[in-house]
Amino acid sequence: MSNNSSSSALLRLAFYALAVALALVHIFVTFRGLSSADGMNQAQLARQIARTNSYQTKVIQPYAWAQMEKAAKTVSPLAMPETTQLPVQPLLWSVAFRIMQPLGSYAPNSGGSPIYFFDRVIACFGVAAWLLTIFLTHGAARRLFDENVAAIAAVALLVCQPGWDLAVSGASRSLMVMLFAMAFRLYASAGARAAEGRSVGLVLVLLGIICGIMVLTHLLAWWIVLGIIIGVAVFLPGGRLGAVIVAAFPVMAFSALAWWNMKLCGDPLGGAKALFQAQSSVIHHSLVMRDWAPALPNVQVDDLLRRVGLGWQDQLSGLYAHMGYLVPAMLFFTALIHRFRRTEVGAARWMVAVVFGLVAIGMGLIGLSDKDKDDNALYFVLVPAMCVFGSAMLVVLWSRVQSGTQFLSRWGVPLIALLISALPMMVNLPVFMKFGLSMGSKITPHWPPYVPDHAALLHTMLEEDEILFSDAPAFIAWYGDLPCVNLPYRRADLAAMQATAQERKARVAGIIITPVSAACERFSDIFTGPYGEWRDIVIRGPMFAFDKDLVLDSSFPFKVINPLIAIPVGSKENLSLPMVFYSDKERKIKRTESP
Repeated sequence: MSNNSSSSALLRLAFYALAVALALVHIFVTFRGLSSADGMNQAQLARQIARTNSYQTKVIQPYAWAQMEKAAKTVSPLAMPETTQLPVQPLLWSVAFRIMQPLGSYAPNSGGSPIYFFDRVIACFGVAAWLLTIFLTHGAARRLFDENVAAIAAVALLVCQPGWDLAVSGASRSLMVMLFAMAFRLYASAGARAAEGRSVGLVLVLLGIICGIMVLTHLLAWWIVLGIIIGVAVFLPGGRLGAVIVAAFPVMAFSALAWWNMKLCGDPLGGAKALFQAQSSVIHHSLVMRDWAPALPNVQVDDLLRRVGLGWQDQLSGLYAHMGYLVPAMLFFTALIHRFRRTEVGAARWMVAVVFGLVAIGMGLIGLSDKDKDDNALYFVLVPAMCVFGSAMLVVLWSRVQSGTQFLSRWGVPLIALLISALPMMVNLPVFMKFGLSMGSKITPHWPPYVPDHAALLHTMLEEDEILFSDAPAFIAWYGDLPCVNLPYRRADLAAMQATAQERKARVAGIIITPVSAACERFSDIFTGPYGEWRDIVIRGPMFAFDKDLVLDSSFPFKVINPLIAIPVGSKENLSLPMVFYSDKERKIKRTESP
């Protein structure tokens, strides 16, 4: 007995040591800055909250701006209220930003590090959330099954490279992963307490609070919360009252948000209304957000159903990637046909299944243009809970196979599953560790499309009352510390938006074009895709590599090219300009102080 206890303690200590080591590696060695546009948007909002104690944003969405204008709210793009982003993650970050405000200057071109200090602070939050997710999942697995199943699930999450990548990306999905792990742990506790005849009221209140936080963290969290409420109502004893208790908190949270949005823009949904409109039409969410003259889209049922079908086809074909390449998570679906003896285990399993089904509906409606890396890809949020049941199935199936040694009888097939799950980490992590250790803070950023230190130069080129338009507004606002408007969908809207800005004492300095607008599967997509009306300025910069130039429309006010990134091409020293600042004049660095 003492030998078993000693070996278990050593294994647990090794697990904790590996978890801490991986956390430090992803924060200080392989970290390349934020990779999520959603994360950058919320980061700049958090910085504004820390600076001004007000809910203001430097990322201006044409849809939200037009919504405020329609409601006769006189707003300036220099101090725009935020109505599109949910508050939980920005408020959480703003506390740290306020405490560390003296360290928040970003001056990579004046001897500072190319990695923004606040980026690393955000990575610390994400990694802490991922470690807490592993801890909560281990506890839920022990509550529902045993230590063996809990160990397999925890190790699977520990070696999940997509999980670590998401943790340091800044995306609100990383916080959602931890929140759903909390909800799953509470649901498992409620099921076990109900089976033992104990009160579950306090647990359901806590579960409701977590659900309320979720709907204020991600705009699509309602699909998950609805699944949890159905799981409580259908699969827990006395669940109808419990479902009312759980549902009360997200309803109250959303009602408070609706009241706040009504004050800001006259619409209870605020700028987030674009997301709900996108789910009921064939127009992608990103295009709706860029619409300066928004109107209720026509709902064409046949086109909508076709888009959902194509979305499911694409998502199911990449389901293994959405599951973080974790074999135990994929085995969750086999757990649906297994009869578990304990009722609380079956209840938790079907709750997760219901949530997965509703998330699939939501993902089909919204569409995931960036597949598993999309900021709206919520499948991964369910992965820790799915790993628990998949790990249980590994143990159940392997236990029916006779083996010669105690180690093989316990870890045979589960160990193979864990090795397969760790393959992305084994292939990619050593390479990035080599780069990180050899290059230090000068490790290659997420290019394309993001090079933070080049965006920081923009702050030195503009005056205090100038704003920008860009295809990557969150990137420019976060690293350039400048108000930036999302490039409108229709080119004709630029003049109207420019005139409105001038009425509010804001001047438009120009347009920043990055590889975001040039990303496409076929070259022809540049002309027919979401930035089709801006095709000339999108391809003009790269065309210089062929020693060619495009004649811009005479009415276009920003004809002067200020290169931000120039890449030599060919033997004639031609330059491709994949990141360009189009302005009305040549811009020079006017001041050297950091933003």
